[in-house]
Amino acid sequence: MRRGCDRFVLAVVPLLLAGCGACGPRPSGSDGGGADGGAAGRGDGRTLPVGNPSRGIDDQPDYDGMAQQLRLRMQPRLPQPLPDAATACAQMLAAAADFYAQTEADASEQHSRLRATHEVDRAACEAETSPAAAVCVALSLADTAGELPWLLDQCSRAFPKL
Repeated sequence: MRRGCDRFVLAVVPLLLAGCGACGPRPSGSDGGGADGGAAGRGDGRTLPVGNPSRGIDDQPDYDGMAQQLRLRMQPRLPQPLPDAATACAQMLAAAADFYAQTEADASEQHSRLRATHEVDRAACEAETSPAAAVCVALSLADTAGELPWLLDQCSRAFPKL
């Protein structure tokens, strides 16, 4: 039995030692994101890796600033006059169904979820979302600029319901 344990230790110890190079202390200011340790990623216009942990109140993304940039890009693309809320929301939900049909490996599951919540989503959209925000989401989904929840948040910030 001792011989088997010795073999296990001899096999595992080099693996642990090889992996510990990444376990040491990081340079000050490094968040581990990117080739330069993440230090260059700070500031406006940065790209955050998925799952980036919060580093404090001063290091949060500027979602309102991103929405202002989105507004500048989308304003010229909005139809004039804007459609009514019911039409804009219907277009947004149809664009979401099209987006997920094109991007999901098993689109039928996502389509079933969208169908199951369609009436609730439509009513919530008409009550809480401006027509401009709904059109912004529909256009952004057609551009595959993101998924529905993220785009709805950003477009609602860019074009709030007044």
